[in-house]
Amino acid sequence: MVACNSSPIIWLSQVNHFDLLKDVFGTVVITPEVYAETVERATGYPNAANATTAVAAGWMKVFAPTDVNVVATLKAQLHAGEAETLVIAQEQGVDAVLVDDLQARNFAAAMGLKVIGTAGILLLASEKGVRIDVKVALDAIRSLGFRLNEQVYQDILKRVGQKVGEPQQLE
Repeated sequence: MVACNSSPIIWLSQVNHFDLLKDVFGTVVITPEVYAETVERATGYPNAANATTAVAAGWMKVFAPTDVNVVATLKAQLHAGEAETLVIAQEQGVDAVLVDDLQARNFAAAMGLKVIGTAGILLLASEKGVRIDVKVALDAIRSLGFRLNEQVYQDILKRVGQKVGEPQQLE
């Protein structure tokens, strides 16, 4: 089980890889604020339909964090969804927290949480044998504005055996 912030839901939905969340992690926990960001305030975007369907199917669960004081403290530095996600990750004892924002990732690491971003989800999917062209997916989200350090991009492609400009051989 993992706790997920809005950004992986949004980016993976944008490139038709939302189901990787279920395929790689099984159960995904989101908070009410993340649900609001990805569904209630996202009418017409693919993530709205995807998250609604996933919650209805039961593999994505909406849990509210109970420690409102820690949420309030974190919200002084982070967006509401990120703050709630980090707190629910601690409270639920999840395997990892899925978040892209650098400041939120730093806070999560300081809280002792394992952090995985959208690019890491694509990498994990490939390593678990899911048929995905990681380069195509990364290039697609980067073209939409996803920020990814060039060295991290190169390292991921190397790990999945791809080179820049070379399509992955899917069997």
